[in-house]
Amino acid sequence: MLKIKKIEFIKAVYDESLSHNIFSIANVYFSNYPPILGALIYWKKNNSRSEFTREGEYKFFYNLDDITYFAAVKFPKGTKLTRDQKQELSYILLDERGSIGTYTFKTHPSRRKRFDPKKTLARLNIPEDFDVKSIPVHYGPIIDEQSAEEIRRENPHLSKEFIIDYCYWRYRLIKLHPTDFEPYLKYVDFAYVCYACDQISEKYLIDHLDMVDVSALQYNYPVLARLSSSFKKYLVEELIRNGMEINPHFGDEIDTFIEDDTYFSEYATIDLLDDDLFEEDEEKVEFQFFEFDRGPYKWLGSEHLVKGIPSLASQLYDDMGYKKPTNEEMDEQFDKYSKQQISLISAILEPHWLNRYKDRIDWKAACLYNKHLTDEFLTEHIEFVDFECLGNNLSCVLSEEFIEKHMNQFNHDKPVPLIIRFLTVQMYLNHKDKIKVNSELLFQYYNSIGAPEYKQILDLLDE
Repeated sequence: MLKIKKIEFIKAVYDESLSHNIFSIANVYFSNYPPILGALIYWKKNNSRSEFTREGEYKFFYNLDDITYFAAVKFPKGTKLTRDQKQELSYILLDERGSIGTYTFKTHPSRRKRFDPKKTLARLNIPEDFDVKSIPVHYGPIIDEQSAEEIRRENPHLSKEFIIDYCYWRYRLIKLHPTDFEPYLKYVDFAYVCYACDQISEKYLIDHLDMVDVSALQYNYPVLARLSSSFKKYLVEELIRNGMEINPHFGDEIDTFIEDDTYFSEYATIDLLDDDLFEEDEEKVEFQFFEFDRGPYKWLGSEHLVKGIPSLASQLYDDMGYKKPTNEEMDEQFDKYSKQQISLISAILEPHWLNRYKDRIDWKAACLYNKHLTDEFLTEHIEFVDFECLGNNLSCVLSEEFIEKHMNQFNHDKPVPLIIRFLTVQMYLNHKDKIKVNSELLFQYYNSIGAPEYKQILDLLDE
């Protein structure tokens, strides 16, 4: 058997212009065989039912029920391995590189569009004097004769046929990804987008804040399930400020709705990059041609290792299907933000952007809501940190060491949720003169503290 001594992976830039989308290059070193340098690991759209490509490379699929895309390995010319050996080594490389998977992510730029908005819009023949707000947002794609007649009575210049066709068209339109229907927004009331499009991201809402209809948005449960506490608080404040009726599904427990990130989670759309979707009992593979003792060379993955291919690092799109902005594009967008938009975006920006705009973001909002904050990031930006707000952050994860180090900078005039969430016996003993906590508060954060620690701290509180 051929003994693999070491596998090196070289970063490769994802390039849409390539017919083969290369996402990594591998160098394989053996103890009893010449090295194989420059094996190209790629993914491609599947156009045939054959198990092999025309070049003889074996196609790998994560799920054989969906063979839209395959992964394969192209070995350098002159590699003297049999087809079966290449197949087994390809499996090892793909397995080591991440996970063998289908590439039907909603983020993929080639996702199939069965609805053509441009052609269907031309057939719709929208009247010149048509007001998109004339058809209320609560009408769905299939509208009955009575409802069409009601709308027509209010808008006698519209035909019943047009009303029926338009309701179906606008529904099909907003079921596209927002980046796909953006050119057609003038033909749809944005309130309907807020009400019925389940692919809206929080950043998208912030970018279009002047168009957002909070009255309609409060009924879009998949979107509400993904919103940060920051935007949910803004939504509720806007409803109250404008005297609008609040959705009874959360109106009686507004504080819980704002703070609990699992509220409406049963309506949330499935995250196609969620590791849980791919957690299955793995069958141990018996290799026939190769031995591979990973040892210290186990591929750590870094930013590459995700469940599915291509990796997050090589994708051009985020997990909601939005194209990742370049620095220049984000700079242009940030320059257009109002004070309110800057405050809202500060609550969700990732560390790269927080650092890039550190002199312009709302640090109170960032410290209070941002889930991306880490020990390292806060230490590097310690002069900007608002510890009063950070103490009330219910989303970020910080270490005991960081909290201990900065204990005196938190406001201990009242309980500090961040400290209670990560409270340990030793931390309590070290600072019990400062930390305000009782059994009720401790129980509130039981899941964060953990059973053994919780019981020990509870015993100390009872002393």
